Amino acid sequence: MYSALLVVTAALVWWLAPEQDRMPGVGRPMAELVRPLRELRVWRFGLYYVVVFGAYVALSLTLPVYYKTVYGLELKNAAFLTALFIFPASLLRPVGGYLSDRFGARPVTYAVFAVMLLACIPLCAPAGTLGIRLAVVPFFLLVEVVGIAMGIGKASVYKYVPEYYPKDVGLVGGLVGTLGALGGFFLPLAFGYLEAMSGKPQACFWVLLTLIAGSLGWLHLAVSAQRDPQRLREPEIESPMPVSGS
Repeated sequence: MYSALLVVTAALVWWLAPEQDRMPGVGRPMAELVRPLRELRVWRFGLYYVVVFGAYVALSLTLPVYYKTVYGLELKNAAFLTALFIFPASLLRPVGGYLSDRFGARPVTYAVFAVMLLACIPLCAPAGTLGIRLAVVPFFLLVEVVGIAMGIGKASVYKYVPEYYPKDVGLVGGLVGTLGALGGFFLPLAFGYLEAMSGKPQACFWVLLTLIAGSLGWLHLAVSAQRDPQRLREPEIESPMPVSGS
């Protein structure tokens, strides 16, 4: 059935989709097309996308087992709570696009990372640390906050691409998406190895917190470099965002 649907979809795209009217790569040498890959900024955007997309994929795989092992939930209940994390992390991307268009990619991404950072701190604490013992309901709510921020952040990170690389949206956007997807592959492995070494199921959130803090710090350094006239020769300088309110 799925194969038939794929064939029908391919036929509809072939016959009904409008022809491509923009070909930004035509007549440009390959060296010029791959030049953005030499810029550190591109890889920084990729790291951002690892946080909002790669970590989303990794948590989607990890949370069912986490709910079962830490809270003793049945698989059906663990899967249901995980689905409630997946929905906002997937469906709120249009909201992130609206906010990014309205306020600019930079402030929205700042807010996303800050919210994720604050939500992850209690998630990282082992049971009993400083008197903290998250029950399943507050844990679920904090994870939902992380998922909502991820859904918004997926759009705000991609909003950067056409702002800085209007002629290479496909190239840079493809690299950013690839890095995010690779994060979704490698992060579950990192979660598992760190949990095996530490014996703490919260280890997955330790990895996530480190990535969020690193991304937020890098974003802040890049913005500070743009605002500091003494550092205008730095190779990683943000030019002012052309979007109103940024």
